[in-house]
Amino acid sequence: MSPQLRPLQGRKILIVEDEAPIALSLASAVAQAGGIAVGPAATVATAFALMADHTLDGALLDIRLRGETSFPLADVLAVLGIPFVFVSGLSSALMPYTHRDRPLFDKPYDVHGVIAALARLLQPAARAALARTGATASESPR
Repeated sequence: MSPQLRPLQGRKILIVEDEAPIALSLASAVAQAGGIAVGPAATVATAFALMADHTLDGALLDIRLRGETSFPLADVLAVLGIPFVFVSGLSSALMPYTHRDRPLFDKPYDVHGVIAALARLLQPAARAALARTGATASESPR
C-alpha cells in the first residue's frame, strides 16, 4: 500500500479514551492507517504507564475521562514533542490556553479526518515546527 493510504505506517499511537466503542474505533482506524495502537487507556494513570513502556510517535486524546481530564497528559506530550490530537465532546471555549492551537475534533467526528490530522503532524516539517514553537503546524479543524 502507498504511504498516502497508510499514513501512520509503523508509528506507535497512544489512544486515550474511556468509552470502549470509541476507543476500539480509534484503534481500528490507527491500524488501518498502518499504525500501531498503544492502549487504549481509560485513565491518565494508565496512559502514563503506557508511555513508560512504549516509545510513542503520537497520541489521540479524549479530554474528559471519568472524573479527570487528559490535560496533564497533554502537557507532558507537548514537553516531549510528541504530536497529539484532541478527540472530545468538550467545547473549544474550555480549552486551556496552552493547548488552544492543538487540533480538536468534536464528537461525533470523522475518524478519517482525525487520522489525517495526526498524520500531518507526524510529517518531518510539522515535527520541526512543533519542536520550535511548541504549537501544531496545522490549523485546528474546529
